[in-house]
Amino acid sequence: MNKRLGFAITAVILLAPGCSILPEPKPIDFYTLKPAQVSYFAAVSKRQISVAEPELADMLQLERILRVANNGSIVAYSEARWSAPIALVWQNWLLDALWRDARFDDISSRQQGLDAQWQVAGRLQAFHIIESTAGAFATVRFDAQLIDIKNRRLTASKTFQAEVALNDSSAASAVQALGHASEQVGEDLLSWLAEPH
Repeated sequence: MNKRLGFAITAVILLAPGCSILPEPKPIDFYTLKPAQVSYFAAVSKRQISVAEPELADMLQLERILRVANNGSIVAYSEARWSAPIALVWQNWLLDALWRDARFDDISSRQQGLDAQWQVAGRLQAFHIIESTAGAFATVRFDAQLIDIKNRRLTASKTFQAEVALNDSSAASAVQALGHASEQVGEDLLSWLAEPH
C-alpha cells in the first residue's frame, strides 16, 4: 500500500500544471546586419541595378552564426541565429546600401523581375568567425560579379575581403565584428560599382 501511495504522489507532482522535470529551453537571439554607413552624395553614376542573392560557401547555407576553431572544426553559436538565411541577409543589406548611396538609382532585387541594365551577383565565400592563436576575428569575403543584363555578358569581377577582431567570445561581439567587416567590404564594393564599366 505504501508503495502505491508513493507512486501516486510522485505522479501527481510530475503531472501538476507548471511542473516539469525537463529544463526550460534557452531563448535564442536573432541578429541581422546594421545598415551600412553610406555618406556619398555624388551624381548618379549607374541606374537600373538588380541585386541577386549570392551563391554561398557550403558551410554558410543555414541561418547559423559560425566560427572555425583552431583545429578546423566548425561550431555554431548555440543561442544565436541570423534573422534569415545568410544569402537573404546579405542581399537585403546590399540592397539597402545601394539605396542609401546617391551614386545609384533604380535599385531592385532579382526576385522582383524588373527590367535592369546591371546585375550585381557573386559568391559569399566567407561570413564567419575564425579562431587563431592571436585571437578570434570576423572574416567577410565576397567574390563580386557585375553583369550587363542587356548584352548578356560578365562585365567585371573582383574579390572584396575584410577582417575585424572580436572584443570577446559572445555571439553579440561576433555579429558586431561581422557587421564592421561587411561595412569595409561594402564601401569598397560600392566604389567599384560606381566606376565606369
